[in-house]
Amino acid sequence: MKKFIFIIYFLFNSCDTEKAIDIELNNLFQDNMVIQHNSVTPIWGTTKPNRRIKIEISWGDKYETVSDSIGNWRIDINTPQADKTSHTIEINTSNDKIILKNILLGEVWLASGQSNMQWRMKQAENKDDLSSTSFENNEIRMINVNRSLSLKPLSNFSGKWKVCNPTTISDFSAVGYFFAKKLHDELKIPIGIINSSVGGTPAEAWSNIRNLEKVAGFENLRERFEISIDPLNEYNTWLNEHNYINRNEFINKNDFKYVNEKNRLFSQLTYDDSNWVDRTIEEINTIFKKKKVDLNQYSPSYNRNDDFDGIVWIRKDFELTEKNDQSYYIDIGDFEDTGDFYSIFINEELVGRKINWSKKSTKYKIRDGLLKNGLNNISIRIIDFYGNGGLINDKKIGLYSNEKKIKSFDGLWKSKFVGWLTNENLYVLKDGFNDVLFPSPLRISKNQSSHTVLNNSMIYPLGDFMIKGVIWYQGEGNRTRAQKYKDVFSAVIDSFREQWKNKDLPFYYVQLAPFGDIAYKRRFKSEFVAELREAQRLTLKKNHVGMAIIMDVGDSLDIHPLPKKPVGDRLALLALANDYGYDNLVFSGPLYKDVSFVNNSALISFKNAESGLLLKNNNLSQFELAGSDKKFFSADAKILDEKVLVKSNDVINPKYVRYGWKNFLYPTLFNKEGLPASSFSSLKNPFSR
Repeated sequence: MKKFIFIIYFLFNSCDTEKAIDIELNNLFQDNMVIQHNSVTPIWGTTKPNRRIKIEISWGDKYETVSDSIGNWRIDINTPQADKTSHTIEINTSNDKIILKNILLGEVWLASGQSNMQWRMKQAENKDDLSSTSFENNEIRMINVNRSLSLKPLSNFSGKWKVCNPTTISDFSAVGYFFAKKLHDELKIPIGIINSSVGGTPAEAWSNIRNLEKVAGFENLRERFEISIDPLNEYNTWLNEHNYINRNEFINKNDFKYVNEKNRLFSQLTYDDSNWVDRTIEEINTIFKKKKVDLNQYSPSYNRNDDFDGIVWIRKDFELTEKNDQSYYIDIGDFEDTGDFYSIFINEELVGRKINWSKKSTKYKIRDGLLKNGLNNISIRIIDFYGNGGLINDKKIGLYSNEKKIKSFDGLWKSKFVGWLTNENLYVLKDGFNDVLFPSPLRISKNQSSHTVLNNSMIYPLGDFMIKGVIWYQGEGNRTRAQKYKDVFSAVIDSFREQWKNKDLPFYYVQLAPFGDIAYKRRFKSEFVAELREAQRLTLKKNHVGMAIIMDVGDSLDIHPLPKKPVGDRLALLALANDYGYDNLVFSGPLYKDVSFVNNSALISFKNAESGLLLKNNNLSQFELAGSDKKFFSADAKILDEKVLVKSNDVINPKYVRYGWKNFLYPTLFNKEGLPASSFSSLKNPFSR
């Protein structure tokens, strides 16, 4: 009898276990989702092999299919015209049933790119108004594709559809929300946004392998990926032998206690740093930067094909012989990248810390009594998450009293590398920098800047779920590589269109806003933001693309301009004009068309200026002319209906013209509808690098 009871119990629980996992859907299919109306869109998932799946939909349609030999299945459903009805979809097998509720039919758009697209409503300009009922609209919905990376295409992702209300909207992409709201206000139908964006990422991370390999400099990617994913590769073996913490987990710990809090003893005045390496600021920065240099002087085993991301401690002793009662502060100058975090210690005490992605003042007050006559110490822990890293070798770095520098921190610093960021994990180094091993220059590490890793994990899992189009805000991660960006960005567009099997998939993107103060120009030796904007403008040669011009919302000190509503609104104008039949809508600011040179002047024609051009800020500055030597000089300009006449006394025989060719500027040229003109150059190759 006991044996019989055990058998019944075993069978019951076996069936229950099977039932619990019988149907798994792609994560797009949830309660509260929006499905593209008037379309054929797939629903897919997994179950047991050769199992029948039935779908019943509240608008009256029924479908059936059978899973394949490994359990995959897909059903293409026909969707009707959008309505105000909350629909259900019931998915059945013989063992299980899933009911999806509160589904709307409407327009679905993919929002992608980097931080300015990811930028949440709670971070945007109007964040204080988020409790307002004006932000409550159950017909606007968004799913945030959670950040993940992969060297291979994934089948699914994590994230949750949310209905817009004052509670949920704070985590909505601000650009995505304002785009959706503008469309909803005009079309009066539900809008769904799939937000798949990650801050600090270059375009090449969003392309698939096939299209990226077509770009010069990205050949043989498949071979490199095979090396990287080989579990027996020396590189992967090294990783498995070391302690680590996940990058995101580390970032979320704002006190940065990882890498062993005992490392704070590095800041002690009495700490023995005699075995640390003496390096100048420039030598430290060289390690962080992607440069073709001989690094054997740093580590014989360091065979690098990428920049170094990780953690370094630097220390320097200094003496004060005449400490007075005046207030003191230190200035450590700018850091190489907004992706640098740091903690600064004076005589073992924390005096300053940067724990976010934005630019922050580098001046830190030192409390009274901390400094002393005689020997003192400054210790800095630099944490670099991507791109360049380290301090800029700036003359202003030093100790100040009453705004006067009294002690410089130039020369040699003691340095020790203690952590290495690769494959999305921060690894503890056993022997400082000498412990870092790169067994192959061809390998591709798994970080958010690596080729195709975001396409694999955050685009490919979306399958060919029907969308109307794509909105895109990115370019900051490629800002010093404008000439290459033109080709890489094109590969991204082609990758997305391949994904959705639609060569005409609408793709609307945001031109970078002006940013960067004088320090940017000094660091990069060029107007690199203007060059990137030009690469984006030239991408308009592709079919079914559009560019939202935001020259009027820039911030000289911040790569993340807070006004996001005009960005979303202008993207929506592109969609309304090109995809929703708003034929008479002016959807863009003026775009350079052509130029003719007559009587020592340049006469410039523009698109999107049919109603006339408009002068703002009381002058028409920002125009420049150049002769055959391509040296540009400031020029005077005046509006002639939809054209601009430009002349300079410094250029007798002009051959080239440009406008807005600055990292940061206040634009002066608009159309009568108030939309700003794009910067431009008539040079065939306007890129300095």
